[in-house]
Amino acid sequence: MTVSGVRIESCSRDMTPEVSRILARAFVGNPLHVATFGPDRLARNESFFRGVLGTMTGTKLVALDGPQILGFIHWVRSPGCQPSGVEKARTAPAILVGVGLPATLRLLSWLSAWSRCEPAEAHVHLGPIGVDPIAQGKHIGGRLMERYVEELVRSGETGYLETDRPDNVRFYQHFGFETTRELNVSGVLNYLMWRPSGSAAP
Repeated sequence: MTVSGVRIESCSRDMTPEVSRILARAFVGNPLHVATFGPDRLARNESFFRGVLGTMTGTKLVALDGPQILGFIHWVRSPGCQPSGVEKARTAPAILVGVGLPATLRLLSWLSAWSRCEPAEAHVHLGPIGVDPIAQGKHIGGRLMERYVEELVRSGETGYLETDRPDNVRFYQHFGFETTRELNVSGVLNYLMWRPSGSAAP
């Protein structure tokens, strides 16, 4: 497919169902998602993203080709990176129904591990960022990252993210991130990455 006309716009609430489906397709093969939800569990991944998208504050953008959503990115400033107890209570029942109890318990273990490693220093937390597999390799992820990095450069803030894919580490390094810690979550190696304030744009 051609994506020469892709534009980046704010994500509206009515886009949530389609964004959830895109993120499910983008993440279904990620090692941590496989360990948590099982292999090829699109419906479980979609239920997860539909639940968490509703709690996300901060900046949410989509990449559009005409009316078609091809990608999504979210970032939020600390200390608002982690959902509140009220938000967790509101989304937990729907996620439990969508993914089942064993997967929900694995999910809680995963998110708790990430939460414990959240940096104390002020930062802008990235995630999730995903591109529909039908449009990957077309620089859409790069375009979305450029918007995030532009914000970091403009504000002079630091960036932070987690990823479970070594190829993503190389992608984020291009944007000035460096791995500060490796973390085992559910048997999957995770990379915690930091972009120092004052870093130049790539």
